[in-house]
Amino acid sequence: MKKIGVLLVLVLCASSLASKKAALGGMDGFVERMGTGGRELGRGNVGAADTSAMPSAYFNPALLAFRNGVGYALAAEKRDLDRAGGSLGVESQIGKRMGIGAAVLYRTDLDFDVINSDDETVGSASPYFTTTYVGVGYRLTRKDGIGFSLALSYDNLDVSGDYEDADLVDSYQSPVVLNLGWNREWDEHWSTAVVIRNLSFSKNLSAKWTRNASNDNSVEQSEGVRPKVLQIGVGYRTKLFERPISVWMEALDYQVADTLLVFDPDWHIWTGRFGMEWEALEDLWVRGGFDEFNYTFGLGYKFSIRLGKNKYFFQIDYALVYESQAELWNPLSFGFRGWI
Repeated sequence: MKKIGVLLVLVLCASSLASKKAALGGMDGFVERMGTGGRELGRGNVGAADTSAMPSAYFNPALLAFRNGVGYALAAEKRDLDRAGGSLGVESQIGKRMGIGAAVLYRTDLDFDVINSDDETVGSASPYFTTTYVGVGYRLTRKDGIGFSLALSYDNLDVSGDYEDADLVDSYQSPVVLNLGWNREWDEHWSTAVVIRNLSFSKNLSAKWTRNASNDNSVEQSEGVRPKVLQIGVGYRTKLFERPISVWMEALDYQVADTLLVFDPDWHIWTGRFGMEWEALEDLWVRGGFDEFNYTFGLGYKFSIRLGKNKYFFQIDYALVYESQAELWNPLSFGFRGWI
């Protein structure tokens, strides 16, 4: 338990640096900032160093190397301010050392007021945003795995029908970005992971592109950017009252400068995540954590169904999210996963 306390102190230090706020990825970044997966969301959106986290193509593609069979995960949530979202992931073992997986993250505003330059409400919109991941993982040794995933984002603002004076463009597509991952299972207790996100195939490896908001150039162009991210994760597993308990910590560094690498702290934003889960009763899990300024609580229940000679495993998860900066309680986040 002393080791768990050390992890908590480390993540609190990382989270204290998160007061430096910035638009991390604009509209596309909104897809990731809401969190993914009912289980992982309930413990602070932590999953980079956990081989059972899904969808792995999003959390850390190296985790795909540790797959055993076929798994799938589905999540859906409804948050205050008319926000909704979800995710779907499918992954499978290939041979003895490799795994593959794919995931889709979805976010939308259900009722968004469209306001023109004269501060007049001209209609309502339901913009939506998706990011698709395709990943491969390979196990170098029994304990080490590496992987990569390719991601592509798509935005649809749903505003063109509300303006008569301009030929607006609703949809945008980001460049393909590359995510690299590594995971090591040191022993039955400790695991570590490193993930590098949002590397582009362009100059400076920066995922940056220009948005042309109108077909007739009547609206000024804007730029989209996905900052490079260095993510370091640590996990510790033990027992509490003879029941399995795990503690997870992640530190993230967002480089918001359009350069290959910059050491000026003004161009970096640091934040942290912390989560834990405990099997309080057999197959019943209790979770808690925080992701920057979002505090979470979760429950999970695992069960199996036998059909003939085959046995199928399933898990149902629930997450409660409190967004402290906006003082919003979000009680409607659910997840479902299974293994074949």
